Amino acid sequence: MVIAGWICIAIGSGISLADASLFSLSLAAPLSIGGIILLLAGLSMDGDPTLDSQAISSWAPQKIAMPDAGRPMFRVDTTLEEPIRTSVLCGRCTNLEWFEGPKPKAYRCPECRAILWETEEE
Repeated sequence: MVIAGWICIAIGSGISLADASLFSLSLAAPLSIGGIILLLAGLSMDGDPTLDSQAISSWAPQKIAMPDAGRPMFRVDTTLEEPIRTSVLCGRCTNLEWFEGPKPKAYRCPECRAILWETEEE
């Protein structure tokens, strides 16, 4: 909202400075006033939403099948805040497995026995 407000103010100012006709001023004034309103609304917003650890620990990815693309597809999600947990979703059989800590170095799906990765990608 802050960026949109600054853009509206800049465009409104540019229109009013480019041409001083009645039409340009009737276009530039509402645009600049709307930009000021957007700017004030954006600056007054609370920009730091906090997540509780219960919401973080209870999150889980959807179990969906993914098509093979030359090899089995998979999805790895790791939380960035404590508690650090990693989920691995196999795209072939939709098996979801959780690990404490970061992504493991290698992983083979226990359900379909597909090797998803053997060494950590860098």
